[in-house]
Amino acid sequence: MTVPSSLLIALEVLRPCFTAPSFTTMAGLATGVLSGNGPQTVTGMWRAAGLAGQAH
Repeated sequence: MTVPSSLLIALEVLRPCFTAPSFTTMAGLATGVLSGNGPQTVTGMWRAAGLAGQAH
């Protein structure tokens, strides 16, 4: 998964609210919600971010 640098800069404000692994997951979901064109479900976001089939 590649989070665009411009999105990552915006998400940095939220970093203190998450542990390191949780922040990575949240950044992936944010990428998925912005790049997906299907239903905006957690599964849809996960799939759009290219994370489907990977261990969590």
